[in-house]
Amino acid sequence: MYRIFFLIVVVNLLAVLPGKAQPYPEEPELYSVTVDVETGYDIIVWYRTPSDFADYYKVVITYDNDGDPTTPTNSSMETGDPVYVPDTVFTNPNSGSQLGSVGYSVVAVNDLGGGIIFKSNWHYPDSTVFLESEYDSCQGFISLSWNDYNNWRGSIARYNIYRRLGPGMYQMVATLGEGTNTYEIANVVANQDYDLFVEVEHQDGRRSTSNRTHIVTSMLQQTGPINADYATISPGNAIDLSFTIDGTTGMHTYYLMRSENTAGNFSQVTEINTSDALIRYTDDIPFTSGVYYYRLDVKNNCGTFSAGSNMANNIVLSGSRTGMQVALTWNEYTDWDGGVQQYRVIRKQGRILLLVDTVSIGITQTYTDDLSSLVDYENPQSSLVCYEVQAVENLNSFGIQGKSLSNRVCFSVFPNIRMPDAFIPNDPEPMNQSFEPVFSFLPERYRMIIYNRLGTKIWEGSDAWDGKVNGKFVPEGVYVYYLRVYNYSTDVTELNGKVTVLYR
Repeated sequence: MYRIFFLIVVVNLLAVLPGKAQPYPEEPELYSVTVDVETGYDIIVWYRTPSDFADYYKVVITYDNDGDPTTPTNSSMETGDPVYVPDTVFTNPNSGSQLGSVGYSVVAVNDLGGGIIFKSNWHYPDSTVFLESEYDSCQGFISLSWNDYNNWRGSIARYNIYRRLGPGMYQMVATLGEGTNTYEIANVVANQDYDLFVEVEHQDGRRSTSNRTHIVTSMLQQTGPINADYATISPGNAIDLSFTIDGTTGMHTYYLMRSENTAGNFSQVTEINTSDALIRYTDDIPFTSGVYYYRLDVKNNCGTFSAGSNMANNIVLSGSRTGMQVALTWNEYTDWDGGVQQYRVIRKQGRILLLVDTVSIGITQTYTDDLSSLVDYENPQSSLVCYEVQAVENLNSFGIQGKSLSNRVCFSVFPNIRMPDAFIPNDPEPMNQSFEPVFSFLPERYRMIIYNRLGTKIWEGSDAWDGKVNGKFVPEGVYVYYLRVYNYSTDVTELNGKVTVLYR
């Protein structure tokens, strides 16, 4: 809301002419009130009538204080000295027409001297056209609204909307008929300057332009494309997730979504507020429940969801063993940006000192392993054999090569056991100096007890017997052993037999 100001600009155009027949000047007729597109100055032009007895003119400016800048007032003041101009044109560089519509009226004055002044009637003000604009960055359009040129109502041929491209360079945006005072510019280009103004065209060809409004179409800060790097099984058997946001700026709200199928029905797992370009999260849902598909969505400041990431899913490995044959199957890793390059089957034997083998098998989702190829009585490995499958992505458009590890599937192979029937504690060859079972695979552990011919227990342990009792070699002869073998499963095997102790 503006306060009301009245500025009387005195324009001394004519000296008092001798022999004037009529002291009362006629009311001036305004030609146009317009805002200069380049300078923003208000320019007022009026006619001189053929019987013009005006010595000078007073330009009265009325600001909008009640929604109508053309409301006349009787409290105008005539101030200042006359401003001499060559014609019936007045330029106001400080009108305030960038803030609201401004009304102009011109009064003709006949100064007869001696303090006697004759004025024309008050001309009902013409108002500048005030253009307002609003930019909706969520919808991507500019809304324009403007008031009529009040004294041209009913005679307005059209409204022309222009975009200023540079000094004196204007691009037509739209042409509208009288009675339409709003317009929306849709599909605006992001991060552009829009200098806009409205031109009112009278039916007789006169034109008046509005103020110029300036808008920078700063679009909402959007994230760049989101890549689902991987969904992989963690050492704690949870599902670890990683997402990379390309070119992210500012704080964003992300929603981690999960589904049990690729077709949809995604539900929210968590909300993440971050400006980081790398987002990692661990979903504690048991991987054994099935295959889960994850997507990272982002919501902009307008409250609408923009495009989310591709999907990431965990790999569930299952397997079975028949004799020495292991059969493995797993589900596909479905939605990598680069696609699956290959699957790797990782085989590990043991719990502590692992023997690891990796086999690349292309993009098939089955694998058969023959454990008999691992039998080595001289250098047996653990009978606990575990498998994992790793999916490897082709290098994708983000410069990322994702990797996803499955759960672990283990098998306990009960070893074949061979027991020597004699040994020589004092033999020069170390391999002949002790008594112990020989395994095709190393079990979890075993316990062995040695008895003499009288049935007395003379030794017990979980490693080789060196033929000694209390640090002394036992006599030659036949001894009885009892062996209990514990494998990694619940399998337990008991063996007993005889072993002969010989000396050289």
